[in-house]
Amino acid sequence: MELTLFLIVGAIAIVAAAMMLISENAVYSALFLILNFACIAFLFLMLHAPFLAMVQITVYAGAIMVLFLFVIMLLGAERVVPGFQPRFRWFTPVVVALALVFLLIASIAVINGEVDTTEPRKAQPYVRIVHVLDGVGALDFYLGDQQVAHGLAFGQASEYRQWRDGEYQLRAVEAGQDPQGATPLLDQVIALEKGKSYSLTAAGRLGEAAPQVVTAAHTLDYSNQKDGLRAVVVNALPDRLRVDLRDMDTNETLVEALRYGEAREFQLSKGVRSLALYSTGSQRTPIAELPEQELEANTLVLWVFAEQRQPDNSFRDVIVNLRADATTTFGSPTHIGRLLLSEYVLPFQLVGLLLLVAMIGAIVLTHEALGPRPRLVRRLANPPAVVSQSAPTEPSK
Repeated sequence: MELTLFLIVGAIAIVAAAMMLISENAVYSALFLILNFACIAFLFLMLHAPFLAMVQITVYAGAIMVLFLFVIMLLGAERVVPGFQPRFRWFTPVVVALALVFLLIASIAVINGEVDTTEPRKAQPYVRIVHVLDGVGALDFYLGDQQVAHGLAFGQASEYRQWRDGEYQLRAVEAGQDPQGATPLLDQVIALEKGKSYSLTAAGRLGEAAPQVVTAAHTLDYSNQKDGLRAVVVNALPDRLRVDLRDMDTNETLVEALRYGEAREFQLSKGVRSLALYSTGSQRTPIAELPEQELEANTLVLWVFAEQRQPDNSFRDVIVNLRADATTTFGSPTHIGRLLLSEYVLPFQLVGLLLLVAMIGAIVLTHEALGPRPRLVRRLANPPAVVSQSAPTEPSK
């Protein structure tokens, strides 16, 4: 069905473009061009780009074509003199030759460029550290030989930092110690990939539950759902092997059977929510509760559920609640706008100048094609009587 629609709409677009070129009436040419713009907007919709389709209809088929029609009607270009020979007879063959050369160059570029197999350039990964390793104080974290977090206290998280992709040795030592001489409390290999963001959670309990790094690989792109957001939940409770995350207002299970040392990403809709963590299969007293909070669209929230041993050997529930703004998705309206106003602002302005020059050239060529205007001679409605005529005389008696 999609291929059939593409062939039909594409054929209509090609026919409309050809009729725009061969039509002798400028108004008809403008109307065929509007039809061509509408077909292109439909193709944008088929490519799941509604913003570009709206811009195509609003800007091109709307504002620009209204301006073209205004210029055409103002100059009277729809009334071309029959049989008038253009002044530049060489213009048509030169334009046809240039169009064929441009088509050949564009075809070679598209074929050799492998547009259908080209993937968007992925950004370098972003990394942040969350410290919920029970039994120790502040820690310094190192990725390879470089420090990624300094003096991170229990229950705190570092800021996102952009890192190069590859495999790294994540090590944690007590704050202030020499990373080369001190025995690391945590030592684990981490693989970072382009196009992703990582929340690395140091979890466990010294002496009981072996320290480990819970890797939460997620994206910072906008949510695919309208008014949606991305959420990541991490189970860092050594005594809770499986837990469920539920919405307390609707009793909806958002995450089910989350194991210890596991992270899971899911999508939510914006709004005010009250969440709670339960043991899997239990509907009674929750393990931990998240206070009522308002979740905004196009954000990323991270919830880490952990616990900390107190001096009296009791445990205190610790919930790390982090929020980050989502980044623009490749090809989204925000992404296109930022590119136009940063990297491509000069080409964008040059295209606008080219359109202005093209409009002025169209006005000049249309003015030449109209031919000389007929000369008007003023005439009075009632011509005066001839003065030289003699007045009639009465006959003599």
